[in-house]
Amino acid sequence: MSRSQVSRRTSYFLFTFALVVCFAVMSASTPAPTNASGVVGPQKKDKESKKEKKSKKSSAAPAEPGAPALWEDRGDISKLNLIMGIGNEAGMPKAPFQFDKEDTTGTNPKIKVIDANGVKWNIKFDEEVHAEVAASRLVWACGYMVEESYFIPSGKVNGVTGLGRAAKFVGRDGSFTSGMAEKRPDDIARRRINWDWSKNPFVGTKELSGLAILNCLLSNWDAKTTNNNVLGMYDDKGGVKDWYLVADWGGTFGKTGGFMSHTKWDLADYSKQQFIEGSKGSTVNFHYSGKMSALRSISHDHARWFLGILGQLSDNQIRDAFRAGGATQAETEGFAAQIRKRINELKVAVR
Repeated sequence: MSRSQVSRRTSYFLFTFALVVCFAVMSASTPAPTNASGVVGPQKKDKESKKEKKSKKSSAAPAEPGAPALWEDRGDISKLNLIMGIGNEAGMPKAPFQFDKEDTTGTNPKIKVIDANGVKWNIKFDEEVHAEVAASRLVWACGYMVEESYFIPSGKVNGVTGLGRAAKFVGRDGSFTSGMAEKRPDDIARRRINWDWSKNPFVGTKELSGLAILNCLLSNWDAKTTNNNVLGMYDDKGGVKDWYLVADWGGTFGKTGGFMSHTKWDLADYSKQQFIEGSKGSTVNFHYSGKMSALRSISHDHARWFLGILGQLSDNQIRDAFRAGGATQAETEGFAAQIRKRINELKVAVR
């Protein structure tokens, strides 16, 4: 071997050796990945598992769209419990309540809380609380979807701070009276869809006509599009339904009309409010002045179908709806009598 070949081989060996030494030094100075416990392990995989857990937790509500739904058969309506409505005793809000934050949406003051069972609730205040709970019981009994809600005569919320308009109804110590707790479960998807009375999957159906009659029956002047929501829920078989509902029944049991003339939860005004204007040809014309953009004239067939449902309610069930809303005895008897009077008017109109 020539002297030049030996020189080249020596240079190549030295270069390779230097690379190996550099690589070893770099490897030694880089710490091995550790997990949260400080144990060497697949850190990336651990992070991914946390993301998967978070994803599973946040996907309790259905993300995929479901089949549109508006009404379901409640079976024997005369056996329904209108004190509880869609809820039950086990599902009622349980003290103590922990403050989350103030909810500044809508027109009425409300706060978000978490109860002793870890369930999220919106607590709403002002005069709508009685009307909304009572109306929701009647609406649910007739087969339509409502959000689970309860009237709370008094309560206390821990950790309340930084209140704005809700400060009028919640004391500095967190105490309050006359609140409506509306459940915000994690397994229900709020679709952020405001459906229109004249543009929805149920146009022309008796079920939509029945919901419109309910708005007239309860004098819901605030039946605007922004109060019509869609909730995604799993059914008993694991399928998904997108429930179309009127999400706010607070503007009821008073006088319908414009901004300066309507009222809510006013027995005197509700007693004077006209329900049916008359029956002409094959339609029933309802007296309504408010924010429902259509469906003030309903066919006899649709009105008769809805009467077959509504007419099954007993007087005591109707009273229970108002008791659930925290009505006084006089209010309970007075409002229940007016509901029965309107049911009888509808009977006459569809004969």
